[in-house]
Amino acid sequence: MKTITKIALSISFMLLMLCISCKNEMRAIKYGEDNCELCRMTVMNPQFAAGLLTSKGKVYTFDAGECLVRYLKANGVNENDQYFMSDYYKAGTLIDATKAAYLHGDNIQSPMGGNLAAFSNISSAQDLQKELGGDLLTWQQLIGK
Repeated sequence: MKTITKIALSISFMLLMLCISCKNEMRAIKYGEDNCELCRMTVMNPQFAAGLLTSKGKVYTFDAGECLVRYLKANGVNENDQYFMSDYYKAGTLIDATKAAYLHGDNIQSPMGGNLAAFSNISSAQDLQKELGGDLLTWQQLIGK
């Protein structure tokens, strides 16, 4: 009986470790190393970078939010995938792109000229809008839904 219990505990432990190791998470973007999935430029600016984590665990990086948006318009949006944008005020911090607030305007100098910045909340976007002008947008407006 003790041998069966030990085997069952060992199998349970191995299954638990397997589940933990298969956890889908967006990895940190490697600035200066990762290439943009859309335009192939090296991702350099942590204030504008973006990421995509597919439901299968594959990570794609983008040098700017506008590249992620263009990629999605060309390839479609999968409701099971996760989308991330860098928070403009917390460079290098990835936030849920579907819940972010966006500011689009000529005075925002993003890497690919899309003039787009993402914020973790609407009040942060409104603060910069007062300074730079531009239009406030939602994720749904960005992706055209």
